Amino acid sequence: MISLIVPVLDESPAEIAELLELAAGPDCEAVIADASAGTRGATLAAAAGRARGDIFFFVHADSRPPKDALAIIEREIEGGAAGGAFSLAYELADPTMRRIAWWANLRSRALRLPFGDQGLFCRRDAYEKAGGFRDLAVCDDVDLVRRLKRQGRFVIRPEATRTSPRRYREGGATLQVLRVWKVLLGYYAGVSPERLARWYYGGEGVPATTVRPE
Repeated sequence: MISLIVPVLDESPAEIAELLELAAGPDCEAVIADASAGTRGATLAAAAGRARGDIFFFVHADSRPPKDALAIIEREIEGGAAGGAFSLAYELADPTMRRIAWWANLRSRALRLPFGDQGLFCRRDAYEKAGGFRDLAVCDDVDLVRRLKRQGRFVIRPEATRTSPRRYREGGATLQVLRVWKVLLGYYAGVSPERLARWYYGGEGVPATTVRPE
């Protein structure tokens, strides 16, 4: 069984109905992660703890995986992969967003370092051996992927997950790209999770309930 795990904050059932159609078959379940309290990492960890599947598929509420995503995931896992992710595309993408997606996909393939908005999947046992999601407000996805890659082959599929460009359009594409890279480099340099969250979200307080993609 595949557990489709979706962190949800403000989205209505109608907004995620298309996504949840993936879990309509007998070999898939949908696990809604209530993000009304706690960090995104903690929210996803709690949802994974409730899941019954042998395979986990983590998808943001404003992302849309390929239509045949579950079949692709099953083939990769049966072929020996410990985990993986899809490529990235943006909905209603203009030239700027297409360039951002191109660079994101180059990073993903070259470094085997996808972000959560691409849709992450893995074997349950690999997830558990890796230690699962940690209580992080940002870089929870990168943190998990780094540990998952130690559990076996990690694949980046060519099929794309389409996600919302909302954050880039609201804050400015260039500034958002720079913010993401600042946080990512800070994470690798050992900057505290609290400071990374302030860098990413700004202001004095950190909206721990946010579940939007990096």
